[in-house]
Amino acid sequence: MSKQSLFALLLTLLCAPVVALAQTDDIPIFDWEIDRTPKALEAFAQGAPSSHNMLVHRTALTPYPTREEALAGGTESSLMVELDKWQVDSLADGAVKYTTRFKRNYRHDDTQLILRVEGAGGAVSVEVNDSEVGYTSSGRGRSEFDLTKKLHENYNTISIVVHTSYRSRALEAGRKASPTFSRAVLLTPPRVAISDYTAATTFNHAGEGLLNLGVVMQSYLLNSKTYEVGYELIDDGGKILASATKELNTGMLSRDTVSFFARIPAVKKWDHKEPNLYTLVLFTRHERRPKEFTSVPIGFRTVEFSEEGKVVINGEAPLLHPVEAEWCGDAQTTEQHLRELRSRGYNTIYVPAMQPDEFYTLCDRIGLYVRDQADIDCTGADRTNTPSNNPEWKGLFSERIMEMYHSAKNHPSVVMFSLARNAQNGICLYESYLQMKSLKGESRPMIYPEAAGEWNSDL
Repeated sequence: MSKQSLFALLLTLLCAPVVALAQTDDIPIFDWEIDRTPKALEAFAQGAPSSHNMLVHRTALTPYPTREEALAGGTESSLMVELDKWQVDSLADGAVKYTTRFKRNYRHDDTQLILRVEGAGGAVSVEVNDSEVGYTSSGRGRSEFDLTKKLHENYNTISIVVHTSYRSRALEAGRKASPTFSRAVLLTPPRVAISDYTAATTFNHAGEGLLNLGVVMQSYLLNSKTYEVGYELIDDGGKILASATKELNTGMLSRDTVSFFARIPAVKKWDHKEPNLYTLVLFTRHERRPKEFTSVPIGFRTVEFSEEGKVVINGEAPLLHPVEAEWCGDAQTTEQHLRELRSRGYNTIYVPAMQPDEFYTLCDRIGLYVRDQADIDCTGADRTNTPSNNPEWKGLFSERIMEMYHSAKNHPSVVMFSLARNAQNGICLYESYLQMKSLKGESRPMIYPEAAGEWNSDL
């Protein structure tokens, strides 16, 4: 056992809870301004569900039915239904309920129905036909719920309830809760679908780019199927530089990773001076018929952490000029703001919390390094009442930190990950740091700005 693991274990034993309260299924309420005592934090944490019936966090992929539509890109697709025409109702404790109608018909017989909610200002619960079907305490990022078995034929009601009072609110004390969300869509991918991907890029001594690609496939079927899974790597002139397909035999409700490897001669590197991007197209076929396409921008770059405490990108340690920035409400305004910061000499963005996927894509294109930030800000806590030193909160810390990682892991602009803000330090952050450092193939720095010299920060 490593010294770090032993230290974390000892801390767990020393910080064992003193009381145990029964967990309830009610939406939990916690007023951080009223009661910050360690005993109250411990009691609330034990009854604070992080999420239920929510899909695993992943890259923000948009499914398309054709290659042409995937290459055109954008946030709209014929395999996605934009939910609108909301009826808005105010509930107790400052919560707001948004309800709309959705008609399920024959076109959805061979698809999944996945609700994606983005940019909520608080905890989110989801209802179908007035019955709760899912919940997450971390609604700021991107939450997904499988409604396939919940929606019946013909018309249904879908409700999104955004809560502003809940137990895990202590992890968001640094920002004001808001009973709003930015977008809700219903994805309709096929029953065997592209769920996620990882694209690791390195270089060899000959100057070739090396692409290690893993395509995560999810089958929602009870029987096996044979699918073709493939990719294309395309340069900015439309030339296909690499492509391949592999056969996949799915199992019952299986989740498989299909791996590819490619060498790209004379590859153009991505950095803040020359943000060269390629287009990666992923696709599937069944019985020679196309089933699904998606496309994402990728950049070839390496990120390491040197013994001297510097971030090394493509073998060099650039001088970082950081500034804090975040999403401005729409893509056009955000792009103008980021380009202005770039023109003023800033090359690194510190975000205050997780951002919409479009924000990271803009940084990819403009050439800005990003220090991503988990949605944990315990402003106001001190060493005696911080949730980070209470073992009962470990699951909540871990979920939010892993959500940050998996949501933005494939963006070349993201070169660092920050675990929290103003959360003091303790067992939850120690174990979250070890969890992040254990990620296979991950070399980017994991930092906690308020570590104050303790070991759970690379910088």
